[in-house]
Amino acid sequence: MSSATFNNVFRRIWNSPTGPRTVHFWAPTLKWGLVFAGASDMKRPVERVSGAQSLSLLATAVIWTRWSFVIKPKNMLLASVNFFLGITAGWQIGRIVKYRLSCGDSPGQVVKYVVNGEKKVVRESDLKAVAAA
Repeated sequence: MSSATFNNVFRRIWNSPTGPRTVHFWAPTLKWGLVFAGASDMKRPVERVSGAQSLSLLATAVIWTRWSFVIKPKNMLLASVNFFLGITAGWQIGRIVKYRLSCGDSPGQVVKYVVNGEKKVVRESDLKAVAAA
């Protein structure tokens, strides 16, 4: 690639309506952190993964992926990060569903678990110990 061609490509990217001088570039770029965090959660034990969090990430990913193609200028960087965010969140939900079904939960119980999480039972003795401390 010649120097003139490189300068032309760089100038076109730099002056793009979704280029590095705009929030249309930096917001999706930083959002990749959520995708990497979701991918690193693949090593986390499934019982420690939040279904509600994964569900909310999946919902926002679907909404923003669609929105990326509706807005002007179309933002392919935003679409790609949200697409992969949806993949990682959906994968986590799949792990949770598979685990809960293997534990003997019914499909209805699995849905409640994903939406609400595990219900913790608080004993009166635990409350007294916390209050005394």
